[in-house]
Amino acid sequence: MDVTFINSGALSRAHYSLVRKVESAQSPQAADQIHLNEIDGIRRHFAVGGVSLKECREKLIMLLYCSMNLTHVHPGELAFALPQAVNLAEMGQTLRDKQLGFVFCTEVMPPNHELQLMLVNTIRKDLESSSTARVCLALSVLIQMPNDEVIPAVQSHLQALFMHKSILVRRRAYLAYHSLLHNDPSRLTPLEDAVVLRIQRTLPSIDSSAMAAAIKLNQVDSINDEINALLPIVWQRPGRQSQPLTLLVLRALRKAKLSIPNVSIVLDIIKRTSSPPMRVLLREAFLVLSSVSADAIQECQIQQSLSPVACIRRLLTSQDANDQYLFVSCLDCLSPTLWAGTLPGTIAVLDEWEVQEVMKLLDSHDRLVRKITLRVLQAVDSSLVEAYSTQLLCNFPTGLTLSDKGEYVSRLLDVGELQHGNDGEQYASYLKDLFAVAEGDTQGRTEDIPVLEVGVEMILTYIREYDITSRVSCVTALAVSVTELDARIGPTLMVVTSALVCEYCGKMAISPLALLHGIASRLVSYGVTVQDACLLSMVRMSAECDQIPHTVSELVTEISQFSGKRIRNRCSLFLTYCGQRDVLTGIIAKASSSSLPDFFAALTTYESNPGASAPVDLKSPSAVYGLSPGSPPRASLSPRKLRYEAYGTPQAVPSLRHPLSPRRNEGTFSSSGSRTRSSSRASERGMSSELARTITPGELTIAAAHGPLQDLLPELGHVRSSNTPPNEDLASRVDLISLDTAFSEVPVTFPTPEPDFEEVWDAMENSNFRGWCESSMDNVVRLLQSLQHSMRVIAVDQPPFEGELKVLVANSSLVGLKQGAALRLRESEEESCLWRLRCDDLELRTTIKRLLEGL
Repeated sequence: MDVTFINSGALSRAHYSLVRKVESAQSPQAADQIHLNEIDGIRRHFAVGGVSLKECREKLIMLLYCSMNLTHVHPGELAFALPQAVNLAEMGQTLRDKQLGFVFCTEVMPPNHELQLMLVNTIRKDLESSSTARVCLALSVLIQMPNDEVIPAVQSHLQALFMHKSILVRRRAYLAYHSLLHNDPSRLTPLEDAVVLRIQRTLPSIDSSAMAAAIKLNQVDSINDEINALLPIVWQRPGRQSQPLTLLVLRALRKAKLSIPNVSIVLDIIKRTSSPPMRVLLREAFLVLSSVSADAIQECQIQQSLSPVACIRRLLTSQDANDQYLFVSCLDCLSPTLWAGTLPGTIAVLDEWEVQEVMKLLDSHDRLVRKITLRVLQAVDSSLVEAYSTQLLCNFPTGLTLSDKGEYVSRLLDVGELQHGNDGEQYASYLKDLFAVAEGDTQGRTEDIPVLEVGVEMILTYIREYDITSRVSCVTALAVSVTELDARIGPTLMVVTSALVCEYCGKMAISPLALLHGIASRLVSYGVTVQDACLLSMVRMSAECDQIPHTVSELVTEISQFSGKRIRNRCSLFLTYCGQRDVLTGIIAKASSSSLPDFFAALTTYESNPGASAPVDLKSPSAVYGLSPGSPPRASLSPRKLRYEAYGTPQAVPSLRHPLSPRRNEGTFSSSGSRTRSSSRASERGMSSELARTITPGELTIAAAHGPLQDLLPELGHVRSSNTPPNEDLASRVDLISLDTAFSEVPVTFPTPEPDFEEVWDAMENSNFRGWCESSMDNVVRLLQSLQHSMRVIAVDQPPFEGELKVLVANSSLVGLKQGAALRLRESEEESCLWRLRCDDLELRTTIKRLLEGL
């Protein structure tokens, strides 16, 4: 901050000093600490008392500055300053002082706070003020902080302000009254009457605030004739002043009903606003025409020899995406009989080449343009959309990247949504046909095919918009395929089916036992992500079963034997609760909804309860049939316990790579890795003679008696030469790069200069992901190396974000680490770590997420 105090705009030297200290902080954590120290100082200052209004204003501004600029730490309760803010709003001598007091209360005070009663008298007095500015300020507070307790004190004052001479006051009075009483429509009658009366009294002029309120209140039907009478008046006004008023009247007419004589005026508006295009007015005029019958519009077209589509045809050839959207959205407002020549005796407005240009919009990069174009073509001829869908399916490409495949599938899903509407069974059949191609045999093995997240989101969102009957029929049609063991189901459709079955398993006409067996038998064919969703859905379905078949439990146990820790935990959950129907029923009742995420949240909450049942030991033969009475209970293996809180003040952790970091003690790395490294170091120190000696049969016998043969190697790895210090751990000096493979096998290339981690992290703030990894940071880095991407590791004691291991990963197909992924790892107890990932590249992000979630 190189600005002087005079030019800075700071309120005081203290304010200026605070901003300077924050901007010169070495890290976000340090800046947060400065903010928190300042908040504590102001809290102590207010506790002493005797604060002047000027000082109070400065301190409140500094509190708002601190609380809004904290990055990693919540500012905590600022309620200690609310009495000072309320006092400033009451006693402030200037409008600026009162505004600051109100703003602080608006930002900090929770709804129905006890101090809101203290504001009532202040607001009431300001409403009675002769100053328009003070009245507007009080009304703005009522709009932003509606409170039931303030209604009796201000209701009559607001009704009086409906007729205020200032439009600024009237507009805010309408909004304040609606904000306070919108939950009780019967009490909005005075506002509705005042708005209608205001519009009628001001004719032939127009009160824009009253018109906007009428639109918000849906009261335009009662003044339909008045609004229609206003349209020719405002449109014929000279200059630019007519445009905003015309727009307001057109918006009102969308909720009212356009009279037939005014259709010609709307056509004239379209003609005069199409070249050059006034986009807002033009689209609003077409939206008004969408509520008028095609015959009435056709008659006006013949009388004026004017086609609204002909007025906008020039937009079709524009390279501007906004013009293309405007064209198809306007076309969508009109019946095809007005421009497509679909009726006998009618002529098509668009030429053949223009129709081809419309078809090209199906390949637009803008999804909204594609969807509207599909809707337009469906209205003209449904066979056009059907042919387009068939063409996409038959020509489904292979070898696409994950992002390109998701884009291609999303286009097919848009077509299916349009074609099948609210028919859930037909939509389910379409999904089966789609993913039979998108994730069929030609795409590879199901365990190798990644889940298309965009497809899962689109399908679940669309099905949720169905009515309950269509939803159940759709889910039933999808779930039937699960029970057909010879049917191939791709990973994306399997995740969708698992989520829907979990939500509607009590409403489908399919046996839950058949579903359980079908899903369990398919688990081995999928990757970790799909197995995760399937196992959670199986836990939910077991609540619908009186008894779980042994074959299902055996299949789950077999899956756990060769799976990672995450899936083992899920298997343990199923085997623990599959026989506890009453417990599951209670968990389901406590879930906020029947969806899979909410069921899992309720299950996690129950698991975190110390009284919850201990998961089954999957290594025991009794896992399938239940623990024996004498078996000791195991510690809970809950996969997603909420074991961490929000980020606290970072603590220093020994560095993994930095030469100045303290050396790590023995046992930090895995035993196999330390054994390999120790023997390698020993050979480098001239210890080949010790390591190369022949192991005698007696030594082999002793080693076999104590455990596997490889347990002997750590002892050999700790053989020291005569010049080696006795306390030195040879494995502690190994480089992180050579944990698993030789250094030459790891393709680590860095651009010059190396990118700044914080800069890369901040540049990707829109793609945030986080989670727990049931493995150490060392194992995570080793697995990242196996991706064969360029990588840079920044030690935990190096900025930025001290206390966390920073990793930059670049896709081999990208140029530079700035286009890759940024990962932050925070070590925790029990050989686990918290990870935070930012990555704009969909394919790389999915790869890293699957790697982390599979541990």
